[in-house]
Amino acid sequence: MKKHRRSETPGRAASASAYSMDAAMNASYETAPRRNPALISFSEMLAFVAVVNATSFTGAARQLGTSKSVISRRISEIELQLGTQLIDRSGSRISVTDVGNAYYERCVSIIASVEAANDLAAGFNGGIHGTLRVSVPHFFGAQVLAPLFNEFANMYPGLRIDLGVEECDAGGNDTNYDLSIRIGHLANSSLLAKRLGATRSWMCASPEYLAARGTPKLPGELAYHDCLVNSGNGTSAGWQLLVDGELRTARVRERIRSACCFQLLQAARSGLGLALLPDYVIADAVATGRLKVVMPDCAPPAGPVSLVYPSSRRSSRKVQALIEFLSERLAHDSLVREPIAFA
Repeated sequence: MKKHRRSETPGRAASASAYSMDAAMNASYETAPRRNPALISFSEMLAFVAVVNATSFTGAARQLGTSKSVISRRISEIELQLGTQLIDRSGSRISVTDVGNAYYERCVSIIASVEAANDLAAGFNGGIHGTLRVSVPHFFGAQVLAPLFNEFANMYPGLRIDLGVEECDAGGNDTNYDLSIRIGHLANSSLLAKRLGATRSWMCASPEYLAARGTPKLPGELAYHDCLVNSGNGTSAGWQLLVDGELRTARVRERIRSACCFQLLQAARSGLGLALLPDYVIADAVATGRLKVVMPDCAPPAGPVSLVYPSSRRSSRKVQALIEFLSERLAHDSLVREPIAFA
């Protein structure tokens, strides 16, 4: 009776398959004749930029409303035409090669130019069309901006709005968007900015927590309290507070650390500790007595609420339409126009 060799384990087989696919792809760059890079299509560029932004083929497919196989085929087509690898697929997660990063920057610029040209052409027909990519902070977007974006979408039925959400006020790569809304002082000076208003963070806690642990009066007492810390604002040493008119870092003892303002709000309302959160986040809870403001004299200075956008989007009619709309609406919004005074 003829004996059959036992097959490889699934894991080993998958690993060998992945290796052979990667090796075959690298070999194809060397053996296949290069096509004219000028024939790379706009849809292929869109696919590549979407993959880099989403850091996955699945996320890019979801963003562009197509299948993962279509995205993969478009990326392979670009790499074959250029004769070089842009996306490294050998690991558990994709990574962008050095050539890919340089190519990405140029693709972003080209896509912006094409979309600006489309906006200009559409303008002669009296309409605003295409896709408008906007990045907003999570809680601010839900609390303040959601109804405004719905109103704006109804004003321009030919416009598709693609919202990217960032936790709290942490900014992502704003050059990937047509326009972003950011809270706090801006780090990227290459972007154009328009101030919409201001917001201020306040220390707060639930009445139950304060009854059980006492109300701190001085920054030095925070080291003996449970604190709910926002990891999305880029600070780790402590809380920036005003002490004798100067901004100083107060050491805090972390009970919960999160980049999600909503989670920190819920934790504070549940009596888990002190939180330092923006006024628009805690306004309702303070008004209903679920939270109390603590040490108001030490609240850090107000920070701006800004619209930011790359200079390449300056002439975009859809960007300018949204800037004008939000500027007019938010000028009358008490949550944004000036910081709420809880003191």
